[in-house]
Amino acid sequence: MRINIRFAGAGGQGVILASVLLAKGYGLGEDYNIAQTQSYGPEARGGACKAEVVISDEEIDYMKVDEVDVFVALNQVGFDKYIDEVKDDAMVLINSTLVESDNPKYYRIQATARAEEMGKPFVVNIIALGALTRLLPKVHFPAVEDEIKKNFPASIAGINLEAYKMGYDIMDQDLKELGYTTGFGETHRF
Repeated sequence: MRINIRFAGAGGQGVILASVLLAKGYGLGEDYNIAQTQSYGPEARGGACKAEVVISDEEIDYMKVDEVDVFVALNQVGFDKYIDEVKDDAMVLINSTLVESDNPKYYRIQATARAEEMGKPFVVNIIALGALTRLLPKVHFPAVEDEIKKNFPASIAGINLEAYKMGYDIMDQDLKELGYTTGFGETHRF
């Protein structure tokens, strides 16, 4: 089993941080190999940015993602730049506040709108990570929650934990409305 995950967005949206938190929290206590890489333009903040996580039950000899199994797009530029590398049967999660697509198979979360409602626009990535946690197999909610606690100072850990739970709960409700019980496994090959 190998799952190739790509996050895309703009520098400053927390694309890399979301991928690092996922890599640290994925399959904790299970026998997986995990690699995380990132790439961003020379302008950094505001420029195109991508981060990738490879999860495998075998040794990872190639850390790059050529064909994307799971794609998370936080903005339109990232979506447009990388959507052509996404497999036909891939799981796609878009920040529907900033990304437009008429594909009915894509999962949507209004991450930017929800972050702005919280008065904390910097938690867009964490809201999306919460939704992704609900969709993927073997991502244990408490494991990612613990990583958030470890990676943020106490002064902002609470708001990030709130954002993470919000994203998870929104996606959980969306899946229930669609009649799914587990998410990824019911609609995708993993």
